[in-house]
Amino acid sequence: MIHKINFDLNNFAQVKENLKTTWKKPDLKVFVLSPNQKIESPKNYYESKFPHLGKPFALGEDVTRGDRGIQRTGDIWFQVRYDSQHPDAYRHSSQAQPLHTDGSYIPSYPSSTILICEAAASEGGATTFINNIDVANALRDHNHELYEFVTTTKIYHERSGDETYDFIINPDNDYRINYNFYCISQSKNLPEHLNKINLFQEFLLKDEGIKLATIPVKLMPGEAVFWKDDRCLHGRNSFNPKIESERFIWKCAIDILP
Repeated sequence: MIHKINFDLNNFAQVKENLKTTWKKPDLKVFVLSPNQKIESPKNYYESKFPHLGKPFALGEDVTRGDRGIQRTGDIWFQVRYDSQHPDAYRHSSQAQPLHTDGSYIPSYPSSTILICEAAASEGGATTFINNIDVANALRDHNHELYEFVTTTKIYHERSGDETYDFIINPDNDYRINYNFYCISQSKNLPEHLNKINLFQEFLLKDEGIKLATIPVKLMPGEAVFWKDDRCLHGRNSFNPKIESERFIWKCAIDILP
């Protein structure tokens, strides 16, 4: 599921050539870029390579703007960094982040999200991934009733003025997955559906098959990772920060060119 691309800083074209074939492979869903030299400004470096990599979208948010519904900035970048002043925001906390997709509430979300590492946590903080097929199989094997719900019932996600109405897992589209527990609409989904969603969230958190199939990827400064957002779930392991911004990741929604 994970494909690592080692590359020379002065020859980013090799990344583009590699992606021409690997991005199209259905079994590859997570792509790690690892440079052979130190990058002084990772965000600026990768932003300069977007013409070779893909098209970024202005979906950035800033928690300091207030309520989740008004956090859009008009910028392409999110800051995902430890900030003790905002412990209840996953982007700024040190706690583990549950498995989810980024585009759950955004219609026509770009094909991918890219994370660029500015600073890594000394302990923990890996980004975690699980194949959508593994999620579907674990549900089918361990809780068939819940599998039937997530594959046959459309639900509402909403945030920041955006809304989607879709299956959590669509078996007719290669098990395309769309889910974020914290963007589930509490007002538009039926109470019985909300109960089922709570059970699905509990399943993701506790099922041993899910735990075994989840893969950690800890980025080092200068490395980047991007993934097919509707073909896997991702989250984060907890970490133990000693200072502010100890774990500092730049995040951007992007349509990968291939």
